[in-house]
Amino acid sequence: MKRIATISPVWGCSVEDLRALAREAEGAGFEAIFSPEVPPYSAIANAQVFAEVTSKIKVGTWITNIYMRQPVICAAEALTVQEVSGGRMVLGLGVSHKPVNDRFGIDMGDPIEEMRKYVTAVRSFADRSSPLLTIKRQLPRLPMYTAVLTEKAAELAGEVADGIMPYMATPDHIKKLINAVKSGTEKARRSLSDIDITDGIPSFISDDLGAARTAAKRGLSGYGRFPFYQRLIKNLGFSDVVEKIKFGVNPAEAFTDELIDAVAMVGPAERCRKRLEEYREAGVQLPIIVPNPVGKQSNIEVMRKTVETFKD
Repeated sequence: MKRIATISPVWGCSVEDLRALAREAEGAGFEAIFSPEVPPYSAIANAQVFAEVTSKIKVGTWITNIYMRQPVICAAEALTVQEVSGGRMVLGLGVSHKPVNDRFGIDMGDPIEEMRKYVTAVRSFADRSSPLLTIKRQLPRLPMYTAVLTEKAAELAGEVADGIMPYMATPDHIKKLINAVKSGTEKARRSLSDIDITDGIPSFISDDLGAARTAAKRGLSGYGRFPFYQRLIKNLGFSDVVEKIKFGVNPAEAFTDELIDAVAMVGPAERCRKRLEEYREAGVQLPIIVPNPVGKQSNIEVMRKTVETFKD
């Protein structure tokens, strides 16, 4: 089976739902299932829920906010999941967004440099090289991936991380990010083959293309209010969409069919599978399918539709 992963939702998801979603993904042969992090839901805690009901699938975070935990506690929690899972944990790290962090009184500083320091610190605790902590547990190496929307962030990942986790990228943007990762690996005297190229791809599967696009505009509209994603959308060639949003247009109304088709997989299953292959051809090694409902569907129903569409 080609490499493929997925995520769970968090809002409206009970622990029993998380268990069921993990079992569905493992049964389909998916390589990994990741949890987003939306306070008060913890991605690391959810990864442990996944680990406890599965035996083969990788579990992890997509993506945990570095400002919400001291590096030593992040390492401690992630290592617990690594032990529970028998070495299946993948720690995805990100900086979240200024509006989110402002709400909790967090000063982000320089997000790139904060990420560099954080990854370095967590790795030092996880690999027992830090003089500040003694870890006596013998555990497999903890892989750490970082969220990247820009080439600058991708270059940093090439220097310090084990993988990248973009979202809402186009295949052309993925190529730019990979080039930036390569620059980072060269700086650090590493190889591009050391870095796992993932990409979170939203999916809205329905035989009704119009309904799928409408659901995508509604489902992705929240990102249109975040400055980091506004910059991404501009970089993808949709500056007019961002200008409308800044002028006061609801993102769900400002998002166009062209933008949705560029950043997501929408419509009939075959159309979505074809789009997935375009991402693979652009260099995505591990597509991370981000399932979304079209119409009234439970989280489990959406996951089953995703499995049905994308498993080999």
